[in-house]
Amino acid sequence: MTIQGSSTVQLLQSAMDARKTREDMSVAMLEKAQNLMQQQGDAMVQLLEETGTVATQGRFEALA
Repeated sequence: MTIQGSSTVQLLQSAMDARKTREDMSVAMLEKAQNLMQQQGDAMVQLLEETGTVATQGRFEALA
């Protein structure tokens, strides 16, 4: 079986495009996960501040 030069290039280009798409999707998913973690952390800090915790030297102390 022989493969023409132009179809080989097209096949290679298609494979590279598919890889790039997968990489782009992975990066987008990672960014979304990082944003979600940041939002959850911010919400936790806000909750702790609202419930009367004291922040000292970068640490939170919960007062019961």
